[in-house]
Amino acid sequence: MTNRKIKLEHFVNLVAIAAADGYLNAREREFLAERAEETGIKSEEFERLVKDADKLQHIVPLNQVQPQDQIMDAIFISVIDGEIAEQEHKLCVDMACRLGLEKEAVEEAIDEIKAIWARN
Repeated sequence: MTNRKIKLEHFVNLVAIAAADGYLNAREREFLAERAEETGIKSEEFERLVKDADKLQHIVPLNQVQPQDQIMDAIFISVIDGEIAEQEHKLCVDMACRLGLEKEAVEEAIDEIKAIWARN
């Protein structure tokens, strides 16, 4: 799998997770725009993916490249609107398990990020 494909797969997952609760708010969109730029996704492709966010399917990552970074991004995009919807939570846990991370560790990370977010 090429580096470009890995990054695109990760980005599509972030968009799908962000849209799992039925909408993309301004914070989610801003975070996604930053990730798109870092990933080298062109603005036209970004707009198309965001526009079709509700149609995207979460892709269980097949790559093991930077699994902690992938799951932390997924958790962050899930909590960025101030709460984590049940579907977002499930996608994060499923993704983590597929990446070979322990469910308990991911649950702890989710709780920690939620607590940090609540303080801000």
